[in-house]
Amino acid sequence: MLASSIGAEDFGRLFLRLKDKYIAIACSFTRDRAAAEDIVTESFTAFWKAREHIELKSSPDAYILQTVRNRSLNYMRDKAVRLRAEGKIQQETAKAIETEADVLSEEDTSCLFSNEVAAIFREYINSIPELTRNIFMDSRFEGLTYNEIAAKHNVTPRKVKRDIQNVLKKMRVSLKDYLPAILILFPCLLRI
Repeated sequence: MLASSIGAEDFGRLFLRLKDKYIAIACSFTRDRAAAEDIVTESFTAFWKAREHIELKSSPDAYILQTVRNRSLNYMRDKAVRLRAEGKIQQETAKAIETEADVLSEEDTSCLFSNEVAAIFREYINSIPELTRNIFMDSRFEGLTYNEIAAKHNVTPRKVKRDIQNVLKKMRVSLKDYLPAILILFPCLLRI
């Protein structure tokens, strides 16, 4: 018997009669109600779409049940592969994190790139005008306020703010490759 002999009304009744039973069966494989519902819906849809080419040896119930079973097993195999892949990724990520932690916990790590960063910092500081350099150094290393710096160098607080912002902006560009390390290295820069 060809499945194409099943009409839309008969198919609808078949779906309503078997849906919950097949979801329970799929759920027994997948242990996931949403996945089981999807599997059953996809199985019925696949049967309906391919009904012109399906020759039934028994009832459509048995054919659709076999489809639900096969799709449930495929779901479980795919899930197992995904979990193994995630486990492998998690293991590799964990190893990378442990390695980073080991490197960061070493005694001299805080100054790992300090020579390079300090050289770039010194080169940039030496390349800016003396007044701007003094304003920046007073702000960052002397801890003076904008008003105190302005009074010391006989300029406006607005110029102080603008100069500091410009220096910081240009330093970000100069040190962009080292920004993640700057937080660790800043104490070393103060000693250099």
